[in-house]
Amino acid sequence: MSEVKKLVDISIDDIEPVAVSELEKRRVKQHVLGRKKKRKPYQGIAAAAVIVIGAGIAGSFAAPSLATQIPIIHNIMSYFTEEDSYNENFAKVAADISQTQTSNGVSVMIEDAAFDGSSITVSYAIQTDKELGETPYLKVPFDVKGSDGMGSSGRIEKINENTYVGTEKITPHFKGKTPDSLVMRWEPKAFVNMKTNESVKGDWKFAFNVRSLENKKVVVNQTTEANGVSVLIQSLETNDLSTIIHYSRYVDDKAILEKWPDVSVEIKSAVDDLGNSYKVDSNGGISRDNGISFDGSSTIKSVDPKAKSLIVVPVIYFSKGSGDGLETKEMDPIQIELK
Repeated sequence: MSEVKKLVDISIDDIEPVAVSELEKRRVKQHVLGRKKKRKPYQGIAAAAVIVIGAGIAGSFAAPSLATQIPIIHNIMSYFTEEDSYNENFAKVAADISQTQTSNGVSVMIEDAAFDGSSITVSYAIQTDKELGETPYLKVPFDVKGSDGMGSSGRIEKINENTYVGTEKITPHFKGKTPDSLVMRWEPKAFVNMKTNESVKGDWKFAFNVRSLENKKVVVNQTTEANGVSVLIQSLETNDLSTIIHYSRYVDDKAILEKWPDVSVEIKSAVDDLGNSYKVDSNGGISRDNGISFDGSSTIKSVDPKAKSLIVVPVIYFSKGSGDGLETKEMDPIQIELK
């Protein structure tokens, strides 16, 4: 007899099965998993933070309050973990943050964060009796001290009448080497209902430190070229959470940029020699010379340690900007030797 049957005085075999939604499945998974053991927290208060253009912002922070305003929510990332996604092991490696701020009757809690050496992934929850719709969005994203550019992506989901869970992945760019420890700051200002455009404003202020996971680096330096665009796969970095593919793009003919002012590259697919296919999550990138060159990265879940090679396929996106014209060109695959 299973442990569940021992806990209830009913016959499990007599229960009629019913269909459940994917969200309900994630809620059950979250409840069963509970809180996983996390690394020691790296929390701190920053006097300043840097936004996308690199301007400093000075300010003071209220001390984080105890998480009493939000019902106990554990393993928030389980709501967003998809099969083969890079965040499958998030709960095992994330640093516990556990900061809560309440403003204007709305409580926001940052549960945990993980820094894989390139991107920081954060999970959080929102408690409010105000209607934000099924998928609201942030008014102001996270900041990373010292970065001179940044890309971010994330989403928020409603899990019950008053509670929302969210995740954000932030990829900062630095002139020179990326620090091993980052100071994060977040003042969301408001959460916005996507359908009605109504917002819930508040004065939440968070600051914390997060250290990089230990990475194993493989230097690649392999190039492919198509339509006047060269792509160099520079290296792979693998840790307990993810594998990061670092690459650069160079436009050989300036006439291309006159026709297509925005030329970007992403990794379309990644497959190892064992047949494992990895879901690719783009981190975006940065250009410091008006689009002639571009440094970017993509994230996949940690490559199978038994794999000996990884084949990646870059794709070029030619755009005129502002949604006016878009063409794509798939490039030749690049085989990366892992061992």
